[in-house]
Amino acid sequence: MKKITLLLIASVMITGLVDAQVQLFLEEQSVDLPDGSLKGWVFPVINEMEEARDDFDTYCKNRSDVKMKKENGNLLIAEKISIPSIATKRGDLIITSYMSEQNATMALVFRMGYDISLNSKMWPLEMENLHNYARAFMAYHYEQSYARRLEPMDKELEGLVKEKEKVEKDIQNIIDKIGNQEKKIGKETDAVKIETLEAEKSTLEADKRMLEDAMPPLVSKIDSHKSQVDRLRSESTAYQSAIGAL
Repeated sequence: MKKITLLLIASVMITGLVDAQVQLFLEEQSVDLPDGSLKGWVFPVINEMEEARDDFDTYCKNRSDVKMKKENGNLLIAEKISIPSIATKRGDLIITSYMSEQNATMALVFRMGYDISLNSKMWPLEMENLHNYARAFMAYHYEQSYARRLEPMDKELEGLVKEKEKVEKDIQNIIDKIGNQEKKIGKETDAVKIETLEAEKSTLEADKRMLEDAMPPLVSKIDSHKSQVDRLRSESTAYQSAIGAL
């Protein structure tokens, strides 16, 4: 009951986010492979399936020291490998991807023989281990997907903030120069020199107004960009919470 409640809460969090369109699930299903149908864990991935396959390849290298081999455009396989966290016996780790009606989808299978794979009926403990492996990969994949989107946006936001700081610094420099000009004008007695100083002051004031006029749209752009970044981070956090409850 607690697990279901957590999942419902996380789902509500995601549904309330504008761009979070993937409906999460992690289900044991029959998976169609070139050599036949086997049981596996099926789940949605974000956007490009090629990226998801690359993420799985990296995940397996880092977590299990397993190198996946590309079998065809949609299938990766590591044959006759041992992953103690899944099963004590060797088997073939297989990941395949396809487009379902609503999602880009992946299926994770651990094949024990030519026509048999881990399943909840015959190997409930090992199948639960494979479930945990799939869920951990989901968390990694979703985290990486958002990190890829956020990295350029963070850099752009950093650039905008630096630009704003530079404009503020330039405005302050001009204010200081205007103050110096006013001091010079106050001390000057020569009418021609006063006129020249007043003209220089007018130029500085015009430059200051130009910079000040540039500030509101720049601030607005920063606020909008920051809002997008914050929203993506909120989506990522919501997905991680939901995946943890699967």
